[in-house]
Amino acid sequence: MKALDLLREVIRIPSESRNETAVVARLQSAMLELGLAPKVSGRNLTATLDGGDGPLLLLNSHTDTVPVGQGWTREPLKADIEDGKIYGRGSNDAKGCLVAMILGAQKAFASNAPKGKVLLAASCEEEVLGQGLEVLLPSLPRPDAAVVGEPTGLKVAVAQKGLLLLEIIAHGRSAHAAHGGGVNAVEAAARDVLALSKLVIDGEHPTLGKTSLQVTQISGGDRHNVIPDRCKLVVDIRTVPSVSPQAIIDLVKKTVQGEVVVRSNRLGSVETDPSHAVVQAALAANPAGRAYGSPTLSDWVFLKGIPTVKAGPGDSKRSHTPDEYLEVAELEAGVDFYEKLIRAYFEKAAS
Repeated sequence: MKALDLLREVIRIPSESRNETAVVARLQSAMLELGLAPKVSGRNLTATLDGGDGPLLLLNSHTDTVPVGQGWTREPLKADIEDGKIYGRGSNDAKGCLVAMILGAQKAFASNAPKGKVLLAASCEEEVLGQGLEVLLPSLPRPDAAVVGEPTGLKVAVAQKGLLLLEIIAHGRSAHAAHGGGVNAVEAAARDVLALSKLVIDGEHPTLGKTSLQVTQISGGDRHNVIPDRCKLVVDIRTVPSVSPQAIIDLVKKTVQGEVVVRSNRLGSVETDPSHAVVQAALAANPAGRAYGSPTLSDWVFLKGIPTVKAGPGDSKRSHTPDEYLEVAELEAGVDFYEKLIRAYFEKAAS
């Protein structure tokens, strides 16, 4: 089975979040063709490759994609190849990673199998952080280490920022716009936006840098002729391990006048000791690569306490964009990368 053929097949199967059943069925049949014994749990798919006594390495990537969206100049689900690039929604994020993982693992165990076990997990709903890996994990044996497949250019992410999502609600008092009076909640919210733009959050991580904060949504007022009595801001904060979410919440509360509401505080930042075998194995699999800190979320947030790296073929900046693509050469390099990583991990874990 060729990685390119399988990737083109799965790109052609729509699999927006919560609608992954058809692509899971195709991947299940592909695993059977490769001699694996896949298991379906909901819309999650797993298979274990067993080389005997040794550690358990989890290889995880996701089957779902964001919606196709607008702005494409070619068919988004046709999987056309042009100038060595495979175009299609999900090609880069992250069906290329998933196909490369499956075939790389199969190659690693086809001959001279390493001593240990690899657990392949193709999970659903990663893009919405829903009923995927978080729900699947409790039913699986606990891995000794993990690799999350995301488009990193085969660079090795040893840390990942978390997400703290806040709402700030400015309260006012309504009145007729023509007469004035009242208290304008939009103006109050605007002052809070300016205050947040000047906020400095101390603490810098060696690979992730500093915590970032952005006001990403604002909504207030129902009618043009009524002074609004309520205005809501949404604040997206990307956290680092050295600064606690609670410390950030406390700092925001001191900075703004509005009411601070925590919408989400469960997606913490994660990191792995660079000396761990899984990091060293990933770096050995791509000597031209490097260790870095990733600003974007992935299912790694659900693997706290398990030494993990994030790495895969492709480029994160192509994700969720019109004319998304993965280069054929990147896909082939990904298969080779995961095979080498698996072999190197079990060698290093045994030493």
